[in-house]
Amino acid sequence: MIYTTASARSRPRLFRIATLSFAKCGKKMVLSPKERVRLILAAATVYEPDLLITAGYAVHSLEHLNKVARGFARHGYRGLLITEVHYDQPGKATRRMTHAMWAVHGSGEVYRLGPQIFGTSAEARAKRGARAARFAQRLHERTVTFHGLSAFGLCCGEINIVQGRTQPRFLNDDAAAAISKADIILNPTHDRMGNGGTLRAKRSFLSRQVIEGRNRLYVSCSNWESCGTNGKVQHPSPTLHTAYLSGQPLTYKEPADGSFGFVFRQWTAEL
Repeated sequence: MIYTTASARSRPRLFRIATLSFAKCGKKMVLSPKERVRLILAAATVYEPDLLITAGYAVHSLEHLNKVARGFARHGYRGLLITEVHYDQPGKATRRMTHAMWAVHGSGEVYRLGPQIFGTSAEARAKRGARAARFAQRLHERTVTFHGLSAFGLCCGEINIVQGRTQPRFLNDDAAAAISKADIILNPTHDRMGNGGTLRAKRSFLSRQVIEGRNRLYVSCSNWESCGTNGKVQHPSPTLHTAYLSGQPLTYKEPADGSFGFVFRQWTAEL
């Protein structure tokens, strides 16, 4: 767990969030690993968000993650990055993907949030909830604390720990307790998910106000298929990145709309 401040939050303040995602051709990213590192560093050090979230596969390898961390420390970035390493293993990247989420603090400190446990609603429910139970066993890895706030990471389809559309509910009580304690729910994804109505319900549910009446934030960030490798060319849409505060979607600014292979959006929320 990363602690970026020693003192607890005393009163709500405007919190700056940024989201960054990239064009894909099937499993391959359009922009090079080096260019993606450059864009992550620019997003953090030029715009200086309190929290920067990238979509899945953003960082190619652990070597590139270390370049991001060194760049943060060199520029004196004060925020926190939540990203995913495509090839999460020491040494040279191989064909076998071992992707995992990481948190990178501006000081250069890195913390591994872990790999994705399940990807679909069916996988979350399969074999008497074995994957949901395995997810629950690793809950302690998924929280980072910074600026007096706690953030919980859901990797891509792990949002399916929540089931239902009209009355969403958690599949696992331990997961419900851990996620419900967080001020921010982070949900970077590899691709834009389908079934928009159900996703809206789950996102709204995950951003419900906490019992004390404080706001809770949910943020998602997805890549898009630009080559039609999977049968359909996609274009950046309003739901490519989303932010919900206490059940309601937030509006955003969009400095980069995907024309150059990446989408960058900015949000503010009182937390």
